[in-house]
Amino acid sequence: MLNANTVRQKTITLSCKSGAGHLAPSLSCVEMLVVLFRDFLKYNKADARDESRDRLIFSKGHGAYAYYVILNELGFLPDFELEHFYNGASIKGCLTQNLDYMLEASTGSLGHGLPIAVGMAQALKMQGKSNKVVCIVGDGEMQEGSNFEALALAYRFRLDNLLVIVDANNLQAMDRVADVGLDNERLAKVMSAYTERFSKIDGHDEALLREKMGEFFNNSHADSHANFSVLFCDTIKGKGLAMCEDSIAYHFRCPTQDGYVIGESDE
Repeated sequence: MLNANTVRQKTITLSCKSGAGHLAPSLSCVEMLVVLFRDFLKYNKADARDESRDRLIFSKGHGAYAYYVILNELGFLPDFELEHFYNGASIKGCLTQNLDYMLEASTGSLGHGLPIAVGMAQALKMQGKSNKVVCIVGDGEMQEGSNFEALALAYRFRLDNLLVIVDANNLQAMDRVADVGLDNERLAKVMSAYTERFSKIDGHDEALLREKMGEFFNNSHADSHANFSVLFCDTIKGKGLAMCEDSIAYHFRCPTQDGYVIGESDE
């Protein structure tokens, strides 16, 4: 069974063994990914392409290492890909679509994933299918206009099969989001205007994540006026590795560049 602490430690090891940056943005979304895959998403371990699967579009594709670790734990991503990350593996620092690994879309270009998710959700509804679509976006990414066009379409089409999760860790590549665009309190207010199905929670609290994700996954939304859902998660960038937590410096940097040793105490 997936465990957030184990996934977080394996994510740190993956980055530090390979020397790959983008560790900090991979650590803020560990709990949301664990709860999604462990408790809610529908998939077939024997067939990554099973058409009945739910779709996860991981739009903040520059923070995908925990996602890779989970796909490996579930058997979708071969051990070779993690063992040779940045040294012969096909997986990259940003997500590249590979449906055999259940990587649904190439992402990392900001404002790219949510429009894809909206299109998928609308296509599934038009086909009368019950699959759910989940899209995880970063707060910095929400400065892109394409995302707000996507939200407007999601509202227009009443995409009750779509859950948008915001990893609101207050940082983007080289600055704090509040010093570039909207601070997260304002962003939350703006996004809540698009749907009544909006919640803002601690994104590291698994019990709260289960409760709020359950409201989406377990509700048939028979109401013809049902809308898409937004889960706005307050998180800490670099969560679990003290030197990286809430630090502008560690979006790109691997902590081994500054003397971190794998397995070293994070206290």
